[in-house]
Amino acid sequence: MIGVPLNESLTNFSSFCWNSLFWFNFANILLSIALETTNMFVMASIGTFLDLFTMMPCVGFLIVTIAKIYKIKRYRSVFKNLMMEPRDMWPTGRISEDEHKIISDAMDRLRIVVKVYFLCNAMLASIFTVPSMIAWIKNRTGQDVELIFGFSYWLPFDPFQGHRYEIVYFVQTFHCFLSAGSMVCGDLLFCIFLSHITTQFSLLAIRINKLIYVPIDDQLVESYSLAEYSKLHTSNINNPKSTNDKDAEQRHIEEFTFIVKRHRALIRLSSDVEDLYTFTLLVNFINSSIIICFCLFCCAIIEKWNEFNYKIFCLTSILQIWILCWYGQQLLDTSTGVAEALYNCGWYVASKGMKKSMLIMMQRSQRKVYVTTYGFSIVSLDSYTTILKTSWSYFTLLINMYKQ
Repeated sequence: MIGVPLNESLTNFSSFCWNSLFWFNFANILLSIALETTNMFVMASIGTFLDLFTMMPCVGFLIVTIAKIYKIKRYRSVFKNLMMEPRDMWPTGRISEDEHKIISDAMDRLRIVVKVYFLCNAMLASIFTVPSMIAWIKNRTGQDVELIFGFSYWLPFDPFQGHRYEIVYFVQTFHCFLSAGSMVCGDLLFCIFLSHITTQFSLLAIRINKLIYVPIDDQLVESYSLAEYSKLHTSNINNPKSTNDKDAEQRHIEEFTFIVKRHRALIRLSSDVEDLYTFTLLVNFINSSIIICFCLFCCAIIEKWNEFNYKIFCLTSILQIWILCWYGQQLLDTSTGVAEALYNCGWYVASKGMKKSMLIMMQRSQRKVYVTTYGFSIVSLDSYTTILKTSWSYFTLLINMYKQ
């Protein structure tokens, strides 16, 4: 959509077309920022306090959007690897009921997030553009209705003369949906990457639980979770991890080697997500605090009760931050779940060498894997709470300043 292909096998002509599409979209968003910002400064000098505040959320939204799509373009190869490498990690053979539940739950959540977030942004773009279309239709059909624009662009000419209104309206509508679509692409890629990585962490924890067979006896009673995996071992006569297998120790070493490599790969992929999104998340979080504050102010002071532009804008911003923080929290929880799986597995019946290796991995997996906002804070539900508290503090301050 934004002009960044993920297919490497492109002809020179195809590459030229994709690059042209990206820079065309990039230039249009940049133009929108310039026109909105110019008008904002003009209104700051000749307008009122309220006129300035109604334009701030849109300008902030555009700045975050252009930062995200530039990152996607600049590091396209890294984005492609983040899509392809986790795909190769998915199990291809038969999977257990626990693994199936983890995968299906993760996919169901991701589908809901994609649909809801897309619909919210589509609604947000529509609610800013549709009223102008309705006003134009009524005006052209002879009704005494004033023409309006959904956005405040600075223009060196009168847009209400002749057919200029239609052209300006088309450009504004294109900019609106382009910006919303670009924001959706950047945010949903972040969610998809972390969804795959966190799912793989959870699958890795299940694999660790099944690593070493422990017989059920007086020490391991049937009510323990580890006993469930022991039952699976003994119930399948074709299980290659049978206790009578003389090569069990070698297979444990091979399986644990695979687990260590997979764990390191997931940490590396998480680090790639951190490198790609850390700065844009900082800009996003700071801007969202301001956007939510200004939207609340517009809802309380400017908008009527039956007007929904800034109400939808505020709800979309809150939803966006929650989605990003929720997936960041999932990364924190599932990464430390590996250490818990190592502790809960049958490590005490393993060989001395295996115990040392598992202890080293346990110490590493106790260090949380996370994404930060350029090192200032960890993306988690705690960050979400902080953003809402900050926005509310700004909002109450603005209300008090306005009343005075």
